[in-house]
Amino acid sequence: MKAQIVAGLVAVLVLTGCQSRFNPTNWGWGWFGNDRSEPTLAPRDGYPSDIDPRPLVAQVTSMQVDRASGGAIVTAVGLPATQGYWAADLVSTYKTEAGRIAAKDGVLQLEFLVVPPRERRRSGTTVSREISAGIFISEQSLAGVREIRVVGQNNQRSSRR
Repeated sequence: MKAQIVAGLVAVLVLTGCQSRFNPTNWGWGWFGNDRSEPTLAPRDGYPSDIDPRPLVAQVTSMQVDRASGGAIVTAVGLPATQGYWAADLVSTYKTEAGRIAAKDGVLQLEFLVVPPRERRRSGTTVSREISAGIFISEQSLAGVREIRVVGQNNQRSSRR
């Protein structure tokens, strides 16, 4: 009886080191089973990380540039198509390699981006749809800037020095 148990244990130990179909660990009884190759849906160049999916506000109704300590504060008021838009931001169209705000040809262009509501909303009154956003721009970023422009979907507003 001892010889049969020892022979069985030796056979099991020998088979676990083999890559045969007799090896019990090759039967897919592992913790997660056998692995398999599946196609990926990821793009070949990877996912873009610097693209903001928020749309532009429908209309920029006003903008203002105020001096502040160390730079300027740009504020803008936008008018989306319906009520419920949120998370408004003024985002620079042009940036340096370090990701800082930059101007192109003396123009600092800001896009007025908003997040649409999750479900359909009523259009409501003009006052109830207004949304505002602001951004601080440092003196270094303002060096050489002659014009600041805020861009919406249907129009743009600008202020010149």
